[in-house]
Amino acid sequence: MRVAIVHALFEVVGGDARLALDMYRALKDLGHEVDLYTAHVNEGAWRALTGDLREAPRPITIKEPLASRLAGRALALRSILATSGLVRGLKGV
Repeated sequence: MRVAIVHALFEVVGGDARLALDMYRALKDLGHEVDLYTAHVNEGAWRALTGDLREAPRPITIKEPLASRLAGRALALRSILATSGLVRGLKGV
């Protein structure tokens, strides 16, 4: 089965980002084709999240909407805005 996992922002190291990566790894281990999509990857957070993962995926980045980027450090608002942009971006995938 082909599976898409969508995580709005890999901006900080947290439980939601770890859960997305754990789901990715579990589905791959079960033999599924898995793609990981996001609007933004913070490289420092990504290294911290994937440092111990074997075969760490690299998310497919759908351009983060301008409104989301302008929200800056307001992560909850930024995540909501990024998610709406991801939905629009994934319609053609």
